[in-house]
Amino acid sequence: MKRLYKSLMFMCLAVVLGLLSSCSGTDYLNAIPKKSTALISVDMQQMASGKSDEDKAGMLKSLLHVEDASKCGIDISEKIFLFESADGNLGLCAKVSDEGDVEDWLASLAKQHIATEVKERKGFHFSVLKNSWLVGFSDQALLVMGPVVADAQAQLQQQMVKYLKADEDEGITASPMFERLETITSPMAMVAQAQALPEKFVAPFTLGTPKDTDPSQVVIAAEMGVKDGILQVKGETFSFNKEIYEALKKAAQTYRPIKGSYVKSMPADALAGIFMNVKGEQFLPMMQSNRSLQTLLMGINQAIDMDNIIRSVDGDMAIVLPSLTDNNMQMTMAAKLSHAKWLGDVDYWKTSCPAGAKIANWGKNAYFYTDGKTSFYFGVTDDKQFFSGSDQLMAQYAVKPSNHPIDAKIQKLIVGQKLAMVINLAKSSDSDGSGKDDAISTVTGLLTPVFGNLTSVVYTLKVKD
Repeated sequence: MKRLYKSLMFMCLAVVLGLLSSCSGTDYLNAIPKKSTALISVDMQQMASGKSDEDKAGMLKSLLHVEDASKCGIDISEKIFLFESADGNLGLCAKVSDEGDVEDWLASLAKQHIATEVKERKGFHFSVLKNSWLVGFSDQALLVMGPVVADAQAQLQQQMVKYLKADEDEGITASPMFERLETITSPMAMVAQAQALPEKFVAPFTLGTPKDTDPSQVVIAAEMGVKDGILQVKGETFSFNKEIYEALKKAAQTYRPIKGSYVKSMPADALAGIFMNVKGEQFLPMMQSNRSLQTLLMGINQAIDMDNIIRSVDGDMAIVLPSLTDNNMQMTMAAKLSHAKWLGDVDYWKTSCPAGAKIANWGKNAYFYTDGKTSFYFGVTDDKQFFSGSDQLMAQYAVKPSNHPIDAKIQKLIVGQKLAMVINLAKSSDSDGSGKDDAISTVTGLLTPVFGNLTSVVYTLKVKD
Protein backbone atom coordinates (compact mmCIF):
# COMPACT_ATOMS: atom_id res chain seq x y z
CA MET A 1 0.00 0.00 0.00
CA LYS A 2 2.83 2.32 0.93
CA ARG A 3 4.54 1.61 -2.41
CA LEU A 4 1.29 2.32 -4.29
CA TYR A 5 0.92 5.62 -2.41
CA LYS A 6 4.46 6.63 -3.41
CA SER A 7 3.77 5.70 -7.03
CA LEU A 8 0.62 7.81 -7.08
CA MET A 9 2.53 10.74 -5.57
CA PHE A 10 5.22 10.48 -8.26
CA MET A 11 2.54 10.32 -10.96
CA CYS A 12 0.82 13.42 -9.57
CA LEU A 13 4.14 15.24 -9.37
CA ALA A 14 4.92 14.30 -12.97
CA VAL A 15 1.54 15.63 -14.11
CA VAL A 16 2.08 18.90 -12.23
CA LEU A 17 5.56 19.30 -13.69
CA GLY A 18 4.17 18.55 -17.14
CA LEU A 19 1.54 21.23 -16.73
CA LEU A 20 4.11 23.71 -15.50
CA SER A 21 6.45 23.00 -18.40
CA SER A 22 3.62 23.29 -20.90
CA CYS A 23 3.00 26.80 -19.60
CA SER A 24 6.66 27.77 -19.60
CA GLY A 25 7.45 31.35 -20.54
CA THR A 26 9.98 30.11 -23.07
CA ASP A 27 7.69 27.76 -25.00
CA TYR A 28 7.47 30.32 -27.79
CA LEU A 29 11.12 29.59 -28.56
CA ASN A 30 10.19 26.10 -29.75
CA ALA A 31 9.07 27.80 -32.98
CA ILE A 32 12.70 28.64 -33.80
CA PRO A 33 14.10 25.63 -35.70
CA LYS A 34 16.73 23.65 -33.84
CA LYS A 35 19.10 23.64 -36.83
CA SER A 36 19.13 27.42 -37.26
CA THR A 37 22.53 28.69 -38.39
CA ALA A 38 22.33 32.08 -36.66
CA LEU A 39 20.53 33.38 -33.59
CA ILE A 40 20.31 36.90 -32.19
CA SER A 41 18.49 37.72 -28.96
CA VAL A 42 17.18 41.22 -28.35
CA ASP A 43 16.04 42.25 -24.88
CA MET A 44 14.09 45.39 -25.67
CA GLN A 45 13.40 46.08 -22.00
CA GLN A 46 17.12 46.31 -21.20
CA MET A 47 18.13 48.02 -24.43
CA ALA A 48 15.56 50.76 -24.02
CA SER A 49 15.63 51.06 -20.23
CA GLY A 50 14.55 54.51 -19.17
CA LYS A 51 12.54 54.96 -22.34
CA SER A 52 8.75 54.92 -22.68
CA ASP A 53 6.85 51.82 -23.76
CA GLU A 54 6.31 53.54 -27.09
CA ASP A 55 10.06 53.91 -27.59
CA LYS A 56 10.66 50.33 -26.48
CA ALA A 57 8.23 49.19 -29.15
CA GLY A 58 9.95 51.28 -31.80
CA MET A 59 11.57 48.18 -33.26
CA LEU A 60 8.21 46.50 -33.73
CA LYS A 61 6.77 49.63 -35.29
CA SER A 62 9.55 49.80 -37.87
CA LEU A 63 9.74 46.13 -38.72
CA LEU A 64 6.12 45.01 -38.27
CA HIS A 65 4.17 48.28 -38.54
CA VAL A 66 2.98 48.05 -34.93
CA GLU A 67 1.38 51.34 -33.88
CA ASP A 68 0.40 50.40 -30.31
CA ALA A 69 2.53 47.73 -28.62
CA SER A 70 -0.06 47.19 -25.90
CA LYS A 71 -2.68 46.14 -28.46
CA CYS A 72 -0.72 44.09 -31.00
CA GLY A 73 -0.73 40.88 -28.95
CA ILE A 74 3.07 40.68 -28.70
CA ASP A 75 4.70 40.44 -25.28
CA ILE A 76 7.49 43.04 -25.43
CA SER A 77 8.66 42.10 -21.92
CA GLU A 78 10.13 38.90 -23.40
CA LYS A 79 13.13 38.71 -25.70
CA ILE A 80 12.68 38.89 -29.44
CA PHE A 81 14.85 36.55 -31.49
CA LEU A 82 16.18 36.88 -35.02
CA PHE A 83 17.36 33.71 -36.70
CA GLU A 84 18.46 32.22 -39.99
CA SER A 85 17.06 28.79 -40.77
CA ALA A 86 19.17 26.04 -42.30
CA ASP A 87 17.64 26.74 -45.72
CA GLY A 88 18.68 30.41 -45.59
CA ASN A 89 15.40 32.08 -44.68
CA LEU A 90 15.52 34.90 -42.17
CA GLY A 91 13.12 34.86 -39.27
CA LEU A 92 11.86 36.75 -36.26
CA CYS A 93 10.24 35.07 -33.27
CA ALA A 94 8.32 36.85 -30.51
CA LYS A 95 6.11 35.74 -27.65
CA VAL A 96 2.36 36.11 -28.11
CA SER A 97 0.44 37.57 -25.18
CA ASP A 98 -2.98 37.60 -26.86
CA GLU A 99 -3.72 35.67 -30.06
CA GLY A 100 -6.87 37.69 -30.73
CA ASP A 101 -4.97 40.97 -30.55
CA VAL A 102 -2.41 39.66 -33.06
CA GLU A 103 -5.21 38.80 -35.47
CA ASP A 104 -6.82 42.22 -34.99
CA TRP A 105 -3.48 43.95 -35.59
CA LEU A 106 -2.91 42.05 -38.85
CA ALA A 107 -6.49 42.75 -39.90
CA SER A 108 -5.81 46.48 -39.49
CA LEU A 109 -2.68 46.12 -41.64
CA ALA A 110 -4.74 44.33 -44.28
CA LYS A 111 -7.10 47.31 -44.45
CA GLN A 112 -4.06 49.50 -45.10
CA HIS A 113 -2.88 47.07 -47.82
CA ILE A 114 0.32 46.43 -45.87
CA ALA A 115 -0.59 42.79 -45.22
CA THR A 116 -2.99 40.22 -46.62
CA GLU A 117 -6.09 39.01 -44.80
CA VAL A 118 -5.41 36.48 -42.04
CA LYS A 119 -6.11 32.88 -43.06
CA GLU A 120 -6.15 29.71 -40.99
CA ARG A 121 -4.00 26.71 -41.89
CA LYS A 122 -3.56 23.53 -39.85
CA GLY A 123 -4.68 25.31 -36.66
CA PHE A 124 -2.42 28.34 -37.12
CA HIS A 125 -3.02 31.77 -38.64
CA PHE A 126 -1.05 33.34 -41.50
CA SER A 127 -0.70 36.61 -43.36
CA VAL A 128 1.79 38.03 -45.87
CA LEU A 129 3.48 41.28 -44.85
CA LYS A 130 4.73 43.70 -47.52
CA ASN A 131 4.33 41.03 -50.24
CA SER A 132 7.37 39.01 -49.17
CA TRP A 133 7.35 38.30 -45.41
CA LEU A 134 5.16 35.50 -44.06
CA VAL A 135 3.62 36.04 -40.63
CA GLY A 136 2.40 32.97 -38.76
CA PHE A 137 1.22 32.75 -35.18
CA SER A 138 -0.24 30.54 -32.50
CA ASP A 139 -1.38 31.32 -28.97
CA GLN A 140 2.29 31.19 -27.92
CA ALA A 141 4.54 32.35 -30.73
CA LEU A 142 4.66 34.82 -33.59
CA LEU A 143 6.92 33.94 -36.52
CA VAL A 144 7.92 36.27 -39.34
CA MET A 145 9.96 34.63 -42.12
CA GLY A 146 11.23 35.52 -45.58
CA PRO A 147 11.76 37.27 -47.81
CA VAL A 148 10.20 34.98 -50.42
CA VAL A 149 8.63 35.48 -53.82
CA ALA A 150 4.94 34.69 -54.23
CA ASP A 151 5.57 31.29 -55.84
CA ALA A 152 7.59 30.11 -52.81
CA GLN A 153 5.23 31.34 -50.10
CA ALA A 154 3.10 28.19 -49.94
CA GLN A 155 6.16 26.03 -49.33
CA LEU A 156 7.49 28.35 -46.62
CA GLN A 157 4.07 28.45 -44.97
CA GLN A 158 4.09 24.66 -44.83
CA GLN A 159 7.50 24.79 -43.16
CA MET A 160 6.31 27.41 -40.67
CA VAL A 161 3.41 25.15 -39.65
CA LYS A 162 6.01 22.56 -38.60
CA TYR A 163 7.94 25.20 -36.66
CA LEU A 164 4.85 26.50 -34.85
CA LYS A 165 3.77 23.02 -33.76
CA ALA A 166 7.29 21.93 -32.72
CA ASP A 167 7.96 20.72 -29.19
CA GLU A 168 10.98 21.44 -27.01
CA ASP A 169 13.10 18.68 -28.55
CA GLU A 170 12.64 20.18 -32.02
CA GLY A 171 13.12 23.82 -31.02
CA ILE A 172 16.20 25.98 -30.60
CA THR A 173 16.42 25.60 -26.81
CA ALA A 174 17.61 22.01 -27.33
CA SER A 175 20.59 23.18 -29.40
CA PRO A 176 24.19 23.92 -28.33
CA MET A 177 23.88 27.28 -30.11
CA PHE A 178 21.12 28.42 -27.75
CA GLU A 179 23.00 27.10 -24.74
CA ARG A 180 25.98 29.26 -25.72
CA LEU A 181 23.74 32.27 -26.38
CA GLU A 182 22.37 32.04 -22.85
CA THR A 183 25.89 32.55 -21.43
CA ILE A 184 26.13 36.03 -23.01
CA THR A 185 24.74 38.66 -20.64
CA SER A 186 24.52 41.53 -23.14
CA PRO A 187 21.00 42.89 -23.90
CA MET A 188 21.71 42.00 -27.50
CA ALA A 189 23.70 38.85 -28.22
CA MET A 190 24.52 36.70 -31.21
CA VAL A 191 25.64 33.15 -31.88
CA ALA A 192 26.09 32.35 -35.57
CA GLN A 193 27.80 29.83 -37.77
CA ALA A 194 30.23 31.47 -40.18
CA GLN A 195 28.21 30.06 -43.09
CA ALA A 196 25.26 32.25 -42.03
CA LEU A 197 27.23 35.43 -42.65
CA PRO A 198 27.39 37.18 -46.03
CA GLU A 199 30.11 35.34 -47.96
CA LYS A 200 32.22 38.44 -48.49
CA PHE A 201 32.65 38.87 -44.72
CA VAL A 202 33.50 35.30 -43.68
CA ALA A 203 37.32 35.43 -43.98
CA PRO A 204 38.25 37.00 -40.59
CA PHE A 205 36.18 34.45 -38.69
CA THR A 206 37.66 31.36 -40.31
CA LEU A 207 41.33 32.38 -40.15
CA GLY A 208 43.37 29.64 -38.52
CA THR A 209 41.00 26.75 -39.10
CA PRO A 210 42.21 23.56 -40.83
CA LYS A 211 42.09 23.86 -44.62
CA ASP A 212 39.01 21.71 -45.24
CA THR A 213 36.94 23.19 -42.44
CA ASP A 214 33.34 23.84 -43.41
CA PRO A 215 32.12 27.32 -42.36
CA SER A 216 29.22 25.62 -40.57
CA GLN A 217 31.74 24.28 -38.05
CA VAL A 218 32.99 27.75 -37.08
CA VAL A 219 30.77 29.67 -34.69
CA ILE A 220 30.86 33.31 -33.59
CA ALA A 221 29.57 34.19 -30.12
CA ALA A 222 29.27 37.92 -29.55
CA GLU A 223 27.78 40.65 -27.45
CA MET A 224 26.30 43.49 -29.45
CA GLY A 225 25.57 47.11 -28.72
CA VAL A 226 24.98 50.41 -30.47
CA LYS A 227 26.68 53.72 -29.78
CA ASP A 228 26.99 56.83 -31.94
CA GLY A 229 25.33 55.06 -34.85
CA ILE A 230 27.86 52.21 -34.78
CA LEU A 231 26.79 48.60 -34.21
CA GLN A 232 29.61 47.24 -32.06
CA VAL A 233 30.09 43.48 -32.09
CA LYS A 234 32.60 42.04 -29.62
CA GLY A 235 32.97 38.33 -30.10
CA GLU A 236 35.05 35.22 -30.18
CA THR A 237 35.19 32.37 -32.65
CA PHE A 238 34.90 28.81 -31.45
CA SER A 239 33.77 25.40 -32.64
CA PHE A 240 31.88 22.46 -31.20
CA ASN A 241 34.54 20.38 -32.97
CA LYS A 242 37.48 20.05 -30.58
CA GLU A 243 40.20 20.00 -33.27
CA ILE A 244 38.86 23.14 -34.95
CA TYR A 245 38.39 24.91 -31.62
CA GLU A 246 42.00 24.23 -30.63
CA ALA A 247 43.17 25.58 -34.01
CA LEU A 248 41.10 28.75 -33.51
CA LYS A 249 42.51 29.31 -30.03
CA LYS A 250 46.05 28.87 -31.34
CA ALA A 251 45.39 31.27 -34.23
CA ALA A 252 44.03 33.91 -31.86
CA GLN A 253 47.40 34.05 -30.14
CA THR A 254 48.99 35.13 -33.44
CA TYR A 255 47.29 38.52 -33.32
CA ARG A 256 48.99 41.44 -31.60
CA PRO A 257 47.46 44.78 -30.56
CA ILE A 258 46.71 46.95 -33.59
CA LYS A 259 48.75 50.16 -33.52
CA GLY A 260 46.53 52.02 -35.94
CA SER A 261 48.98 52.64 -38.78
CA TYR A 262 46.27 52.28 -41.43
CA VAL A 263 42.99 53.19 -39.72
CA LYS A 264 43.07 56.58 -41.46
CA SER A 265 43.75 54.92 -44.82
CA MET A 266 40.29 53.38 -45.07
CA PRO A 267 37.96 55.79 -46.93
CA ALA A 268 34.60 56.46 -45.33
CA ASP A 269 32.82 55.21 -48.45
CA ALA A 270 34.67 51.86 -48.64
CA LEU A 271 32.63 48.69 -48.21
CA ALA A 272 34.76 46.99 -45.56
CA GLY A 273 38.15 46.84 -43.91
CA ILE A 274 40.03 44.15 -41.99
CA PHE A 275 42.74 45.23 -39.55
CA MET A 276 45.33 43.24 -37.60
CA ASN A 277 48.93 43.23 -36.38
CA VAL A 278 50.87 40.06 -37.14
CA LYS A 279 54.24 38.53 -37.83
CA GLY A 280 53.99 37.26 -41.39
CA GLU A 281 55.73 33.94 -40.85
CA GLN A 282 53.12 33.02 -38.24
CA PHE A 283 50.19 34.43 -40.17
CA LEU A 284 51.04 32.83 -43.54
CA PRO A 285 49.80 29.29 -42.69
CA MET A 286 46.51 30.81 -41.52
CA MET A 287 46.10 32.67 -44.79
CA GLN A 288 47.07 29.65 -46.90
CA SER A 289 44.33 27.53 -45.33
CA ASN A 290 41.66 30.23 -45.63
CA ARG A 291 39.48 29.65 -48.67
CA SER A 292 37.91 33.11 -48.58
CA LEU A 293 41.26 34.92 -48.73
CA GLN A 294 42.64 32.51 -51.30
CA THR A 295 39.60 33.20 -53.49
CA LEU A 296 40.18 36.93 -53.09
CA LEU A 297 43.78 36.54 -54.27
CA MET A 298 43.01 34.03 -57.01
CA GLY A 299 44.67 35.00 -60.28
CA ILE A 300 47.24 37.22 -58.59
CA ASN A 301 48.91 34.23 -56.93
CA GLN A 302 49.55 32.65 -60.33
CA ALA A 303 52.19 35.26 -61.13
CA ILE A 304 53.09 37.00 -57.86
CA ASP A 305 54.52 35.13 -54.91
CA MET A 306 52.15 36.52 -52.29
CA ASP A 307 53.38 33.93 -49.79
CA ASN A 308 56.84 35.52 -49.83
CA ILE A 309 55.34 38.98 -49.45
CA ILE A 310 53.25 37.87 -46.46
CA ARG A 311 56.32 36.28 -44.84
CA SER A 312 57.97 39.70 -44.79
CA VAL A 313 55.10 41.34 -42.86
CA ASP A 314 55.82 42.40 -39.28
CA GLY A 315 53.33 44.86 -37.83
CA ASP A 316 49.99 46.38 -38.76
CA MET A 317 48.24 45.01 -41.83
CA ALA A 318 44.99 46.20 -43.42
CA ILE A 319 42.89 44.83 -46.25
CA VAL A 320 40.28 47.30 -47.51
CA LEU A 321 37.50 46.44 -49.93
CA PRO A 322 36.30 49.62 -51.66
CA SER A 323 33.62 47.47 -53.28
CA LEU A 324 33.12 43.82 -53.98
CA THR A 325 30.80 42.37 -56.58
CA ASP A 326 30.74 39.17 -58.55
CA ASN A 327 32.05 40.97 -61.63
CA ASN A 328 34.37 43.56 -60.13
CA MET A 329 36.78 42.64 -57.36
CA GLN A 330 38.54 45.60 -55.79
CA MET A 331 40.86 45.65 -52.80
CA THR A 332 43.82 47.42 -51.26
CA MET A 333 46.36 45.94 -48.90
CA ALA A 334 48.87 47.73 -46.70
CA ALA A 335 51.38 46.26 -44.27
CA LYS A 336 54.48 47.05 -42.26
CA LEU A 337 57.42 44.91 -43.42
CA SER A 338 60.48 43.61 -41.64
CA HIS A 339 62.28 43.45 -45.01
CA ALA A 340 61.63 43.54 -48.76
CA LYS A 341 64.07 40.89 -49.98
CA TRP A 342 61.39 39.48 -52.27
CA LEU A 343 61.84 42.52 -54.54
CA GLY A 344 64.84 40.63 -55.90
CA ASP A 345 62.44 37.98 -57.25
CA VAL A 346 60.27 40.34 -59.30
CA ASP A 347 62.36 39.93 -62.47
CA TYR A 348 61.77 36.17 -62.26
CA TRP A 349 58.03 36.73 -61.76
CA LYS A 350 58.03 38.80 -64.96
CA THR A 351 59.42 35.90 -66.98
CA SER A 352 57.10 33.27 -65.48
CA CYS A 353 53.73 34.96 -65.99
CA PRO A 354 50.93 32.81 -67.45
CA ALA A 355 50.07 33.31 -71.12
CA GLY A 356 48.30 36.61 -71.70
CA ALA A 357 49.55 38.13 -68.44
CA LYS A 358 52.45 40.43 -67.66
CA ILE A 359 54.22 42.27 -64.84
CA ALA A 360 55.74 45.68 -65.56
CA ASN A 361 57.34 48.58 -63.69
CA TRP A 362 55.38 51.74 -62.79
CA GLY A 363 57.66 53.43 -60.25
CA LYS A 364 60.51 52.95 -57.80
CA ASN A 365 60.07 49.48 -56.29
CA ALA A 366 56.56 49.53 -57.73
CA TYR A 367 55.01 47.17 -60.28
CA PHE A 368 51.71 46.17 -61.82
CA TYR A 369 50.28 42.87 -62.95
CA THR A 370 47.53 42.43 -65.52
CA ASP A 371 46.02 39.51 -67.38
CA GLY A 372 43.40 41.48 -69.28
CA LYS A 373 40.75 40.89 -66.62
CA THR A 374 42.51 41.49 -63.31
CA SER A 375 44.88 44.33 -62.47
CA PHE A 376 47.05 44.46 -59.37
CA TYR A 377 49.45 47.28 -58.50
CA PHE A 378 51.97 46.74 -55.71
CA GLY A 379 55.21 48.04 -54.29
CA VAL A 380 57.28 48.98 -51.24
CA THR A 381 57.94 52.45 -49.80
CA ASP A 382 61.37 53.59 -48.65
CA ASP A 383 60.33 52.97 -45.03
CA LYS A 384 59.34 49.35 -45.77
CA GLN A 385 55.59 49.54 -46.13
CA PHE A 386 53.88 47.24 -48.61
CA PHE A 387 51.11 48.84 -50.64
CA SER A 388 48.81 47.38 -53.27
CA GLY A 389 45.53 47.98 -55.02
CA SER A 390 43.38 47.22 -58.01
CA ASP A 391 44.59 50.38 -59.75
CA GLN A 392 47.51 52.78 -59.42
CA LEU A 393 45.70 55.39 -57.34
CA MET A 394 44.22 52.86 -54.92
CA ALA A 395 47.62 51.26 -54.42
CA GLN A 396 49.37 54.57 -53.73
CA TYR A 397 46.78 55.59 -51.15
CA ALA A 398 46.74 52.22 -49.37
CA VAL A 399 49.40 53.50 -46.95
CA LYS A 400 48.40 57.17 -46.96
CA PRO A 401 45.70 58.91 -44.91
CA SER A 402 42.49 59.19 -46.89
CA ASN A 403 41.08 62.64 -47.58
CA HIS A 404 37.82 61.33 -46.12
CA PRO A 405 38.72 58.52 -43.68
CA ILE A 406 36.35 56.45 -41.57
CA ASP A 407 34.94 58.21 -38.53
CA ALA A 408 37.41 58.94 -35.71
CA LYS A 409 35.11 57.00 -33.34
CA ILE A 410 35.54 53.91 -35.52
CA GLN A 411 39.31 54.41 -35.66
CA LYS A 412 39.37 54.50 -31.87
CA LEU A 413 37.45 51.22 -31.66
CA ILE A 414 40.07 49.51 -33.85
CA VAL A 415 43.30 50.64 -32.16
CA GLY A 416 44.47 48.27 -29.45
CA GLN A 417 42.30 45.36 -30.61
CA LYS A 418 43.74 42.06 -31.84
CA LEU A 419 41.53 41.80 -34.94
CA ALA A 420 38.91 44.20 -36.27
CA MET A 421 36.54 44.38 -39.20
CA VAL A 422 34.57 47.44 -40.28
CA ILE A 423 31.49 47.20 -42.51
CA ASN A 424 29.96 50.26 -44.13
CA LEU A 425 26.20 49.68 -44.02
CA ALA A 426 25.57 52.14 -46.84
CA LYS A 427 27.70 49.98 -49.17
CA SER A 428 26.68 46.50 -47.94
CA SER A 429 24.55 45.73 -50.96
CA ASP A 430 23.81 42.72 -53.10
CA SER A 431 26.19 41.81 -55.91
CA ASP A 432 24.12 43.77 -58.41
CA GLY A 433 24.07 46.81 -56.14
CA SER A 434 20.27 46.83 -56.09
CA GLY A 435 19.70 46.52 -52.38
CA LYS A 436 21.19 45.96 -48.97
CA ASP A 437 22.09 42.51 -47.75
CA ASP A 438 18.93 41.05 -46.21
CA ALA A 439 20.54 39.77 -43.01
CA ILE A 440 22.27 43.06 -42.26
CA SER A 441 19.30 45.23 -43.16
CA THR A 442 16.96 43.13 -41.02
CA VAL A 443 19.11 43.60 -37.92
CA THR A 444 19.74 47.29 -38.53
CA GLY A 445 16.08 47.85 -39.37
CA LEU A 446 15.19 46.41 -35.99
CA LEU A 447 17.60 48.67 -34.10
CA THR A 448 17.20 51.96 -35.97
CA PRO A 449 13.98 53.09 -34.23
CA VAL A 450 15.65 52.86 -30.81
CA PHE A 451 19.20 53.96 -31.65
CA GLY A 452 18.75 56.15 -34.70
CA ASN A 453 20.43 55.72 -38.06
CA LEU A 454 23.13 53.03 -38.08
CA THR A 455 26.10 53.75 -40.32
CA SER A 456 28.65 51.02 -39.60
CA VAL A 457 29.34 47.67 -38.00
CA VAL A 458 32.61 47.23 -36.11
CA TYR A 459 33.55 43.67 -35.15
CA THR A 460 36.42 43.14 -32.72
CA LEU A 461 37.82 39.80 -31.61
CA LYS A 462 37.80 38.93 -27.93
CA VAL A 463 40.91 36.92 -27.12
CA LYS A 464 41.16 34.96 -23.90
CA ASP A 465 44.60 35.25 -22.33
